[in-house]
Amino acid sequence: MLSLKCILFVLLQAVSCWGEFFSSTSGLEKLFQTEVVLLEELQNYVNGIYQHAEALQGEIDAIRVEHQSAANGIDDYLNNPVNAFRLIKRLHSDWETFEGSVASDTSRADYLEAMSGHRANLSYPSSDDFLGSAIALTRLQQTYQLDVAELASGILNGVKYGTAMSWQDCFVLGQHLYALRDYNHTVPWLQQSMQLLGEQSYGEESASLDFMEAVVDYHREMGAHESALGLVNHVLSVEPDRRSHLLEIRQQLEQLITDGDKNGLLHLTARRPGDYHASREFRLYEQVCRGELKPQPAAQRNLRCRLRRSRSGYIPFKLEELHLDPLVVQLHQVVSAEESEFLQRTARPRIKRSTVYSLNGGGSGAAAFRTSQGASFNYSKNSVTKLLSQQVGDLSGLDMDNAEDLQVANYGIGGHYEPHWDCFPANHVYDEGDHKGNRIATGIYYLSDVEAGGGTAFPFLPLLVTPERGSLLFWYNLHPSGDEDYRTKHAACPVLQGSKWIANVWIRERHQDKVRPCDLQRNHEISLPFRDFD
Repeated sequence: MLSLKCILFVLLQAVSCWGEFFSSTSGLEKLFQTEVVLLEELQNYVNGIYQHAEALQGEIDAIRVEHQSAANGIDDYLNNPVNAFRLIKRLHSDWETFEGSVASDTSRADYLEAMSGHRANLSYPSSDDFLGSAIALTRLQQTYQLDVAELASGILNGVKYGTAMSWQDCFVLGQHLYALRDYNHTVPWLQQSMQLLGEQSYGEESASLDFMEAVVDYHREMGAHESALGLVNHVLSVEPDRRSHLLEIRQQLEQLITDGDKNGLLHLTARRPGDYHASREFRLYEQVCRGELKPQPAAQRNLRCRLRRSRSGYIPFKLEELHLDPLVVQLHQVVSAEESEFLQRTARPRIKRSTVYSLNGGGSGAAAFRTSQGASFNYSKNSVTKLLSQQVGDLSGLDMDNAEDLQVANYGIGGHYEPHWDCFPANHVYDEGDHKGNRIATGIYYLSDVEAGGGTAFPFLPLLVTPERGSLLFWYNLHPSGDEDYRTKHAACPVLQGSKWIANVWIRERHQDKVRPCDLQRNHEISLPFRDFD
């Protein structure tokens, strides 16, 4: 068994310093190819040292045969002149040859040199990727209320998707969550790590028990007294005599539990007042993502599916009403599988981290509440982007000349976009030369199916739209008066399994008055309660 310290050193040193990959499953393909190359390189090294070791083992076995013969009578053995010669010869020249063989073995140096070259030329994850993937796991755990033991076993919502995590994987995840001060998630991952360590063939060896003792200190510092006590009891059950110093710690922990002690990092770092993730609105969003909140039957009674005649001579649209006020509709089978794949292939070389507009102007930037990568295209780019523009214009009658560029996006590990409005707030500072007005409407083309998660959630409706490849989701962001419709706040639920590709269409208000004229009376009051919901 490799020493525990050695294992952890390797794991912690595996975080390198290259571009961002966690925010897009497309980027992860490069990392997989990197590991394919590294695996082959390591296999070559192992093959080389194995052949060298086999040759040396042959010499060792031959000498041991000699020593076994001598064991029957060392004097008789050495009195034989042939044996005496062979002993002298081995010590005079053979052992020098063995040393030379080891010294001349270049396999280690060759391997390290090759690895150095790969680090300069292949794709490696950065520290941000590592932390981003760790946070993504806890996001999935929280949003979908996943059991840590099942998640570590590769089971997502009751379905086995992949291989299980090792105890080292769970420990390193817990350690980094601890560094991020996310103690509520640290505790169960450390518990799972120790559970898996105890199940290993070496789980009761002294080195493993030493490691468990170290983890006891994590739990004590966080105030997770029950977890610490459980670990102490396990260690004592295996080595009661050698670990007698833990008896006093056990007594202390039992007393703290009896007293209901609430000291420790878990209790000192409660969510800050005003933390959005602790708000009622955010809880609604998570409930919609889990499918726990749905529109009432009365709200669905008047919804219809129908064929919508095309204004431009296309075959009729298969239109499904998902919500009437505000109007949210989904058009099915409007983009073919070939067209979806074409857009993905076109976007892959250009995608970069998706950004959000700054409330105070000054452009846009990446944000933790949106983890995806995207690429923008003018609708005149190719025949497929032109088709998408024509379809949205055909459906809505809106002037697509005032639409923003099409944005093709791919969501990464646990990729999500927390609740937001697409329309700009009243105090939004438009870029110089931007006279197109607010975003009057949004269209989302789903370019892929998603195995689990990844739906579009409207917390206030409450409505969850499951990604369906080839379909278009459409709604208006503004009331006819031009005021923001706060009911249209929506989010991209975290992707639990699969790869989510979409194409975003945002249409601005300029020159849309003929299609959607302003009402003489403002009618935005109905959505005002949702402006400052929590």
